[in-house]
Amino acid sequence: MGITSRRSFLQGALALAEPAPPDPSHRLWYAQPAPDWNEALPIGNGRLGAMVFGGMEEEHLQFNDDTLVSSAPGVDDLPLDVTQKFDQVVTLLRAGQYAEASAIMSANWTGRSWPCYQPFGDLAISFRHPEKVSEYTRELDLDGALSIVRYKCGIVPFQRECFASQPHQLIVLRLLAGRFGALNFRAGLSSVHPTAAVEAMPRGLRMRGQAPGLALRRTLEWVEQRKEQWKYPEIWNSDGSRRPVAKPVLYGAEVGGRGTRFEARLALHSTNGDVRVEKDALVVESASEAILLLGTSTSHKPQDLDSLLRKASETTYFNLHARHGEDHRKLYRRCTLALGQPSPQSQLPTDQRIEKFGTGQDAALASLYFHFARYLAISGSRPGTEPLNLQGIWNSQVIPPWASSYTININAQMNYWPVETANLSECAEPLLRMVKELSDRGREVATNMYKRRGWVAHHNTTLWRGAQPVDNDAMPSFWPMGGAWLCQHLWEHYAFTQDKAFLAEAYPVMKGAAEFLCDWLIDDGKGHLVTAAGNSPENRFVYLDAQGQKRTAGVCMGPTMDLAITRDLFRNCLEAAQILGYNDPQLAEMREKMAKLLPYQVGARGQLQEWPVDFEEREPAHRHISHLYPLHPGREITPRSNPRLCEAARRTLELRGDGGTGWSRAWKICFWARLEDGDHAHTLLRNLFQPAKSAEGKYDRGGVLPNLFCSHPPFQIDGNFGGAAGIVEMLLQSHDGEVHLLPALPAAWPAGSVKGLRARGGYEVDLTWAEGRLVEARIRSATAATCPVRYRGRAESITLPARIGPTLSLL
Repeated sequence: MGITSRRSFLQGALALAEPAPPDPSHRLWYAQPAPDWNEALPIGNGRLGAMVFGGMEEEHLQFNDDTLVSSAPGVDDLPLDVTQKFDQVVTLLRAGQYAEASAIMSANWTGRSWPCYQPFGDLAISFRHPEKVSEYTRELDLDGALSIVRYKCGIVPFQRECFASQPHQLIVLRLLAGRFGALNFRAGLSSVHPTAAVEAMPRGLRMRGQAPGLALRRTLEWVEQRKEQWKYPEIWNSDGSRRPVAKPVLYGAEVGGRGTRFEARLALHSTNGDVRVEKDALVVESASEAILLLGTSTSHKPQDLDSLLRKASETTYFNLHARHGEDHRKLYRRCTLALGQPSPQSQLPTDQRIEKFGTGQDAALASLYFHFARYLAISGSRPGTEPLNLQGIWNSQVIPPWASSYTININAQMNYWPVETANLSECAEPLLRMVKELSDRGREVATNMYKRRGWVAHHNTTLWRGAQPVDNDAMPSFWPMGGAWLCQHLWEHYAFTQDKAFLAEAYPVMKGAAEFLCDWLIDDGKGHLVTAAGNSPENRFVYLDAQGQKRTAGVCMGPTMDLAITRDLFRNCLEAAQILGYNDPQLAEMREKMAKLLPYQVGARGQLQEWPVDFEEREPAHRHISHLYPLHPGREITPRSNPRLCEAARRTLELRGDGGTGWSRAWKICFWARLEDGDHAHTLLRNLFQPAKSAEGKYDRGGVLPNLFCSHPPFQIDGNFGGAAGIVEMLLQSHDGEVHLLPALPAAWPAGSVKGLRARGGYEVDLTWAEGRLVEARIRSATAATCPVRYRGRAESITLPARIGPTLSLL
């Protein structure tokens, strides 16, 4: 539209709309700006994300692009060879010399520290407010995917709207004042990267820079103490001495020119004020409205910023907003959850609701948490983008916690647990595509490092799809099960969509992971097959050595989770082959080896054993509960198929306790729901809502941050998705061959409704209940004519489409 005159704006634009009452199930809102990143509000379009602080004197957007990552493809691979020490390691493990075996594995079978997901930049907008500010609110409208800030300066109302448009691939900001001439601001770009430089453009600013070629998560002393300087020739010479430029973060020439290049553009779409562009600032004065556009591009995945900005500038703000809202709502409105009537507590600001959740007076906060997780999936994972990492797409640190990468011994998988069940199947595409890309790199690792068939990935990967083990000790880094677990998502996508064409594409990837496991299994000396060496993420056990001394280790043969993932993958491959009509020679091998896998063991305390031996856990309340994989997300242990192992799983959870990190509590919600104990699942949900903020500026507890992000601590987004998945598991399950209605409904939710949940088999389900009992269920499917349904111990096959009551009879 260009820069326009004051007269070209409708007078109605100045009469700022009064805010609607906050919807407690679809809106986050606050009475003060965010004092910290952990309280800012996220927006995103899958690729481009930002945290909006909502300051009065200065607005701050910290923004990210999902392809800005340190390092480069292939440079983190090392010449590792499992076969050179394989026999020695297996001999030690058979002899119960676990610590000795682990030391050899750590020294010879682990790689480099993994690359870090990077912050991109910051947009700061400084306002001139001559009078006192009052009546402040900021909010995040989940249904509209819109951040809004409202306040008054004196008697003049001000409003900001901000969204990340997927159709236009830009962040759009609208700044409004209720009086002509009252809007005056300076906008500037900056970055934490010292390579970034800002220059003026005709209608805005451009910032260009380069991400680190190396961002090492370890201190130099840590690496030197372990004598691993050889892994990082960028920092150390071949003799182990430090190079002249020796530091954890290296840019440009310091690392041979390596590093992804990036560009951000801030452009003025339109205003009715006076405009000038200075060296490092866009200045607007004497206005009542201004619209800004922010775009990003990287050398890994370039965007035509000139074209994006031009096209956006050729349409009105109202069209930009409308297209954004339409694109978002077609996904967001597919599924909605209401847990009774909102209470007065539900109308409080979100941070206050979190603090008071333990009173039991705000079931709507659980609805909000569920909707917020769906919002985050839509905002952070779209077809063609990168998958959600440990922090989704939102990160402000050059060396973030755990590299803000893909930890694939649970965390990346948990990010996608509610995507199928909560009717966002398209949002799974980035993860499903990553599995295929990872299998290509993983085949190289299986061939070169293991000398085995198929493909393998370990407990971490990145944008560059590294498949080798990363650094640190064998526990947790040497865990060749990551690829096999990821393959479960390929099967699940088929199970929910019934898309045979997709299954045909996924099957070779699944089969390749199974081939590797077929080669990785060995005889345990007692007639059973176990994995040759591995760990139970990320716990350690206590054992007695040959001298009778207590020691701890984390590596053994055949941990329970290894065997559970192996069974699950073999079963899924066999079922996929049957559906597709395939008869590969490897299928017989899978059947034979699956029959010989070591059975699950029940320990002296009645618990499902975490390892083949009934070891004592070094941390009895450890955050990971890896050995319960066959309960969830697997489908092997269910109350009707194996009640004995269900009781062992229940005992395991009792021994682990109801605490843990944020995401651990989320996983436990899922476990208790699968055990059909809704009240205990709700106890974990209540624990998940423990405020993570312990004091001003301190966010050091597991639970929920003021902005509803989940805290490990620190922030990890996986708990948001795990918690949402657990809420679904309480209301609907379909992993056991039937659609189970309200399998774990807690007493805390006596009445409610949910529309648009998805079930395996291609079903979509709406539920209404009151006084703790089903009132009505509607089930439909585009692929099936009947549906096996269970409710309160009764099971029937229902003809579709169906509207059924509490006796499973048609209404």
